[in-house]
Amino acid sequence: MTRQKRQRKRQQSGRGAVPAALVAAALLATGCGAADTGGPAPHPGLDAFHAQDCPELTGSEKENGNLITLTHDQPEEGVPLRPGGDPATVLVKLCNTTDRPLTGIALSAQLEWSDAGERDPLLTVEHRETPDGQWRTADLVVANDYDPLRGADAARDLAPGATRVVEYRFTAAEEAPSGARPLTIHAVRAGADPDDAGEQRGGGLGGLRLSVLPKD
Repeated sequence: MTRQKRQRKRQQSGRGAVPAALVAAALLATGCGAADTGGPAPHPGLDAFHAQDCPELTGSEKENGNLITLTHDQPEEGVPLRPGGDPATVLVKLCNTTDRPLTGIALSAQLEWSDAGERDPLLTVEHRETPDGQWRTADLVVANDYDPLRGADAARDLAPGATRVVEYRFTAAEEAPSGARPLTIHAVRAGADPDDAGEQRGGGLGGLRLSVLPKD
């Protein structure tokens, strides 16, 4: 075979061939072959908890003017936390019991503690909107009085009869003092008048116990 014939053969065999680098670039541009980075894993009990019926307002809640019920997925004995250990997660569901939209419903976490102001509980609170939200740090209000607007954030509208599920995550620092203390999650209108108790009570609340275990 002459030199000219060999050159023509190489040119013909290369027609229509696309370099590998261009193939890879095309796949990435169309989304084909791209790596799946995924996102935060949903809580394993989310679907079952979300499917539960919303409770009706109790007599005392109606007297207080509550419009929202709050339920959680924890047992009556509460949430155990080990100092310096893994965080504990809690699912909380808000239910609008009315036939009208409730606007700007924010959430706050308040820990009742007789030593409030004297010792730091050394607890970290985070929350996210399930199932695919990002964890965000929330303020933990340590007090022994009713003050739901302090630390309230994550305001969202709640449609008539609608539900909203929020996942909380609690972590105790290595030096966190042991003991069981009541924790209340408040749902309150972000624009409520802080001097008007009636407006502050127009949302709802739910309680559970946080138990920081003694060190081994």
